[in-house]
Amino acid sequence: MIKNIMKLKEIFHSEKMRNLLKHNGLSSFELIWKIEGQFIEEPNYERGGWSGIVFHETRIQDGRQLRIIIKRQENHTFRSLLHPLRGTPTFFREYRNICRLEKKGIPTLEPLYYGERQINGNLQAVLVVRFLNGYRSLDDLLMEAGKNEKFEFKSALDPVAEMTAKIHSFRFQHNCLYGKHIFVKTEKNGPAKVRLIDLEKMHLGLSRFSVAVHDLGALFRHASWPGDSWNLFLQSYLNKAGLQSNEKKLYKALEKKLKRKEKSRKQYL
Repeated sequence: MIKNIMKLKEIFHSEKMRNLLKHNGLSSFELIWKIEGQFIEEPNYERGGWSGIVFHETRIQDGRQLRIIIKRQENHTFRSLLHPLRGTPTFFREYRNICRLEKKGIPTLEPLYYGERQINGNLQAVLVVRFLNGYRSLDDLLMEAGKNEKFEFKSALDPVAEMTAKIHSFRFQHNCLYGKHIFVKTEKNGPAKVRLIDLEKMHLGLSRFSVAVHDLGALFRHASWPGDSWNLFLQSYLNKAGLQSNEKKLYKALEKKLKRKEKSRKQYL
């Protein structure tokens, strides 16, 4: 029997998601928290706690299989002006940002449930999202595509550029915009589908230009894209963001930022 539960908050993203989880015996925080499974990767032990992710197979009412991801954490928090001491679960910030992008029509993870509770002095949180079937990270896709002479880079990079330009149009700064956090599903006929993940650190920036410099700088620093794919992406981004007139200014700001990062990196070597 669970004792000393001081506070419990549960958010089912919709009635449909509530019914789906209930159909699979996952109608409460405790039932979801107790699910056993293999961690996708080693749990993250930072921020004074831990955070881990497992796969879980469920069934929708008609019997079809639905794969979900269950993200759980304990005492893995960020501090803010509202909660300077206890902090707030990083998964809550991720769920809130998923909802923000969803309202703006920007494709991201599909949430089913968010919950948090304080128990025996520990702050636990759960975020349940739908598995991205058929998607791969942009980094993995481009690495494989570089070996295929017939691959149409533009069909994959244009939708990525469009999505990136759109989040920046709302002054959203992803803050960790790496290729491994952009998931892409290629289509035989037509442009690829794109989903943006890992939204724990996303926040509003000062201007469209400043968030572009920050995110594009991060994307470039961590990119090992083949051939001319980076230039294809950047030109597409400039067109879709309506920043053609600021092209030279953006290149200059990116160059300055990259040089500053490189100098800082060398100081710690």
